[in-house]
Amino acid sequence: MEHLLALDGVSVPVASAILTLLHPRRYGVLDIRAWQMLYAMRGVDANPAGRGFTVGQWLRYLETLRAHARRLRVPVRAVEYTLFLCHRKRQRGRLYDPPRKRR
Repeated sequence: MEHLLALDGVSVPVASAILTLLHPRRYGVLDIRAWQMLYAMRGVDANPAGRGFTVGQWLRYLETLRAHARRLRVPVRAVEYTLFLCHRKRQRGRLYDPPRKRR
């Protein structure tokens, strides 16, 4: 991650996509939809909007994805993509609207 972030124009989500392309069993793309789903499920507890990620948030996200992947015996990418699809299916309004508060 550090080496990728040193490149011009590479943010944490872009670096996560590169790592996912190289090793989909170990990594998943840090995506607004997947993050918001995890936030709604209390899998992560910060940044409800899912934007402007830090390396620390990516590490927490990756830790959560890997735990689910181990339990389900699937690649990390499969967990991330499933979260993405679930969010897309249940989304109301526009993607970049402010997130709804937890109940």
